[in-house]
Amino acid sequence: MSELLNTHVKQPNKIVTQHNNLINSHFDIPTVQLRAFIYALSHIHKDDKELTHVKIPIAALYTSKGGKNFKQVAKLASDLQEIKFKIESLDADKNRTFASMVIFPTVTYTQDSKYIVTKINNDLAPYLLDLKGNYTQAELEQLLGLKTIQAYRIYMLIKQGQFKEKPTTIAYRELRLMLGLDIELNDEEARKQGLPEGENVQVIKYPLFAEFKRRILDAAKEDLKDTDMAFDYKINKRGRNADSITFSLIKTIRIHSPESGRSSKLESTLTQQELFFSPITNPAIDKVTRNAIRIMKEKYSFSDELIDRYIRLLDPVVITKANNWFSTNKGTLSFTSESEWFSKHLENKIEKNKR
Repeated sequence: MSELLNTHVKQPNKIVTQHNNLINSHFDIPTVQLRAFIYALSHIHKDDKELTHVKIPIAALYTSKGGKNFKQVAKLASDLQEIKFKIESLDADKNRTFASMVIFPTVTYTQDSKYIVTKINNDLAPYLLDLKGNYTQAELEQLLGLKTIQAYRIYMLIKQGQFKEKPTTIAYRELRLMLGLDIELNDEEARKQGLPEGENVQVIKYPLFAEFKRRILDAAKEDLKDTDMAFDYKINKRGRNADSITFSLIKTIRIHSPESGRSSKLESTLTQQELFFSPITNPAIDKVTRNAIRIMKEKYSFSDELIDRYIRLLDPVVITKANNWFSTNKGTLSFTSESEWFSKHLENKIEKNKR
């Protein structure tokens, strides 16, 4: 195992991709372990055929300055091996099936307490490799910046439904299970816990809805307010009890001013559905922004994830002008894919803006 410590530290990908069944699995883990999982995910490439070992700098997992001693890192390694996800899926007959999986079967760490080396469980490969559909992508920088596991779970839940015509609605009971606030027991386990007959859900945290609302919904809303998944929510009741929760994504975009010919500092708050599904009639989205979205969607077949990224990070005028230049000059350029070339071109413009 010592040779694993010679694994090189690699540059993580900017985009993290997961199957939606993994995103919706049942778990609750501390933020540091979550960051280790996200960091490991960021080292998976779309062409990978197997999961490989990842060397993770301890400093990447903690927001506080200063190193961690050997005892702390040893405990982290032990804690990482305890993480389990309960993943639900449907079999060929549409019956619900559940798989409980350890995420990191082995964790190796260095004597100087600067790194851990681990590999995601191979049993999770179907949820991470060669994904053809039913998956969600998110930016690594956004995910690592989240303060709590609850904010991460709700971020990814909303992200799944980002480009659907209707806001994301999830049953209150299912959300509690997904967040690990409740656990589902079999009949024997339920009897041992002294649960009433016919009841197989054990409450672990926040049994009162008011506490759930404050510690989960309101806390996540505050944590995500400055991210690309800023949201509002509505509690749907059955009688006097909470039955489900609807999350509505709030989208903030720059509005182009036709009078000035430049991007205005004015920001418009829209739902994601308003931005992507009714751009022609929405008066808050100017013509240039609508055209930039259309170009990326129809001409270059960009994913919704990429479109969202470029609309957030670039002036739509820049996108339109880049397309016009490419259309005029592509005969003089060398490329294998118009979409890949244009995407790299826009990424270069984003990098220049950061300087």
